[in-house]
Amino acid sequence: MSSLSPPFTSLVWSQRWLLLGALAAVAAWVMVRRLGPIDQMLQSRVTGGIFALEFSWTGERARMILDAWHGLEDLVRRQTWWDNLFLLCYPPALSLACAMLSEAEQNPVAMIGAFVAWAVLAATPLDATENLAMLTMLSQGASEFLAKLATWCAGLKFTLLLAAVGYLLVAGTATLVRRFAVP
Repeated sequence: MSSLSPPFTSLVWSQRWLLLGALAAVAAWVMVRRLGPIDQMLQSRVTGGIFALEFSWTGERARMILDAWHGLEDLVRRQTWWDNLFLLCYPPALSLACAMLSEAEQNPVAMIGAFVAWAVLAATPLDATENLAMLTMLSQGASEFLAKLATWCAGLKFTLLLAAVGYLLVAGTATLVRRFAVP
């Protein structure tokens, strides 16, 4: 029986570290310098900011959010377009981190890491579909279908992200303990 290989194995370790650093730096810059300030403005009108629209679930709730943001449509569009750059960085960064940890010596759950490293890449099309649904609601009006589509995509995306972060925390801790605390 063969084992599942994580993504990025064709890169040497120095390339992996360089790529991880670049992806994490761009993602952090976009989040802190672009998405954060815009979302603060959106939160001044709707609690939860852009997350409120992502998880609106019903056309009626999405309509209420969009009505509250009347006059801020260009800001919402800008936020969503910046998120398109962000979604090209954070899933590969998390995937690469999980892949690197899955290959670490003393990792007791390497196979899970390889699986999560592949799975978290699905956050990219999920986030892109969610953004498309929100942009469409912004330009054509809220609908039940688009609100549910955005919510399902956001929910699945965040589930994958939590799985990746959970793996990094739990497997990272277990690997460190096995490496340094267990003789």
